[in-house]
Amino acid sequence: MPVVKTPEQCFSANENHLLTILSDGVFHSGQDLADAIGVSRTSVSNMARHLNDSGLPVFPVKRRGYALEYVPERISEELVRKFLPDAFFPMMVSFDVIDSTNLYVLRHPELPDYALVSAEYQKGGRGRVGRQYFNLYASQVMFSCAVRFRELGSMQGLSIAAGVAVARGLRDLGFRDVGIKWPNDVYLAGAKLCGILVESTARSEGVFAAVGIGVNVRKVFLERMAEKGLLDQHITALEFSEDATPENLSRNRILAVLYRNLREVLRQFARDGLSCVRQDYDALDIFRGKEVTLRNSAEEYCGICQGISSGGALLLSTGQGLRQIAAGDMSLRLSDERCPGDSGAETAL
Repeated sequence: MPVVKTPEQCFSANENHLLTILSDGVFHSGQDLADAIGVSRTSVSNMARHLNDSGLPVFPVKRRGYALEYVPERISEELVRKFLPDAFFPMMVSFDVIDSTNLYVLRHPELPDYALVSAEYQKGGRGRVGRQYFNLYASQVMFSCAVRFRELGSMQGLSIAAGVAVARGLRDLGFRDVGIKWPNDVYLAGAKLCGILVESTARSEGVFAAVGIGVNVRKVFLERMAEKGLLDQHITALEFSEDATPENLSRNRILAVLYRNLREVLRQFARDGLSCVRQDYDALDIFRGKEVTLRNSAEEYCGICQGISSGGALLLSTGQGLRQIAAGDMSLRLSDERCPGDSGAETAL
């Protein structure tokens, strides 16, 4: 099988057959796999190489055969809909490999509002301010939602609203110690769990936006980051939580619950703006009332975090009075401490 050359791809029937066999977590010889699938041993080797190129570690061991390094729970529209029995979403598109779910949405302006696009692995995902992105096949929940606005100004505060939607969803799943760091990083037990990236394109009829969300689920993701020297001590995954259960670690359940909350917030936001989540945001703000520093390459501000304005700007009480900081590309940290989540690796989309 060739390396992925298209922006998005689902595995072939034979590759899915190979994954089904290997999902028992034990080694299978190349010949046994070839016989079961009805292909040559060379084809099995090529498929294993392609799956590796796609972020899913299928590894060969001499005299033992092939095995999966970990057995993933893959996203299925049927299972996602199972967790949304009374909810409606107009379209779901799910890929094994994609460059970026956000980019897919923006490439397809014909998508209806609240269309859901998910991926198991992203080759070209991005974090804020061009930060390096790292992901591992089926170890996170990564998806984007399409939404339209009349004008750019009506999107003000959208990423903050999306952060609140994720936090609500995590609480619905049973995770209690959830918070938000301005503007939209979602934290769990004091460490970054989720990143959010909103991107948009102007069109004649208004603005077409993609709201991208990436949540770390399995700890194997952090183990691989550590091996690559990318692990930041302030990054976590749901599997580490004391509230984790087999039920609320189901990636299909997580996707369904987060999508349901995001869709609800997006509808409210289109009508009421940021006021629809302002109270929840204030309760979730992990830095509110604390001495913080905001910094980028050109500027630095220090003061007491006073929450956010009606438009989503950070309110900072300084010796010169109350300042409003609207630049989302500034790092926010507690004064005299390294900024949580500001390593070179990102987990947003």
